[in-house]
Amino acid sequence: MKTIGIVLLAGGIGAGLALLLAPQSGQKTRRQIRYKAESYAKDLREEVNANAAALYKSGAESTRRMMKRLLKPIAA
Repeated sequence: MKTIGIVLLAGGIGAGLALLLAPQSGQKTRRQIRYKAESYAKDLREEVNANAAALYKSGAESTRRMMKRLLKPIAA
């Protein structure tokens, strides 16, 4: 528990120093953070859509194969 407190205190001090010594204004920093977040979100959406499309295609192909097998006449 003591270690967690030390880590949180050190993190808070580091964040405070980073804000005080930042080479640009807060507005510019927020704009950069927003841009990066939107860019990452866009990339994530594209990747999820691509994976969903591939999964759908794979499922459709598997369903077609299974339907062919199920509808195939049984040879006696």
